[in-house]
Amino acid sequence: MTPLEFLGIVGQLYAIMNPIGKLAIVGPLAVEKPTYVRKITVVVIIAVYILSSIFALSGGLILATFGVSLDSFRIAGGTVLMAISLMTLVSGSYVGRIEVTEEQAIVPLAMPLIVGPGTITALIVMSSVHGPLTALATALAASTAVAVTLLLGIRVVKYIGATPLRLLGRFMSLIIASVATEMILTGVRNQVVKWTS
Repeated sequence: MTPLEFLGIVGQLYAIMNPIGKLAIVGPLAVEKPTYVRKITVVVIIAVYILSSIFALSGGLILATFGVSLDSFRIAGGTVLMAISLMTLVSGSYVGRIEVTEEQAIVPLAMPLIVGPGTITALIVMSSVHGPLTALATALAASTAVAVTLLLGIRVVKYIGATPLRLLGRFMSLIIASVATEMILTGVRNQVVKWTS
């Protein structure tokens, strides 16, 4: 894998995690309680690193354990990812409003809002296609980008408000939809080739 290809899959994973859209959730509170939000954000970041690493390393094992082919998983995961992106486009998030507390830093902020079905699907596919070490490197790089976005974002939101972040989050959902389409088409194409060979 070339450095450019690696950056490409890191970018895809970052888009699926969509930390910009999640800033709209904690942004309003960051204006009132900046220290409190920074504390919650650090917990979220640690959880994202741990969770994404687990799925990156165990992707192939998960598919083997359940006897699911990679292409079938691509089709199913791509469908779920497409549904998430469409709901995000319409409502801004695929979950309802939540009260941001310390207890909710891991669930639902870290999982499933950042490391959710889409992120898990992408990591399992990456682990199966490129190997667990490459998937782990991708997960760590994307998680670092998420961490930087969240830490800088809670400072920026005080000045620009949450609305621009919601708009950017919805734009990112278009990227997610594109990734989902590619996953579904690849899975279907590989299955058709297998059936006709």
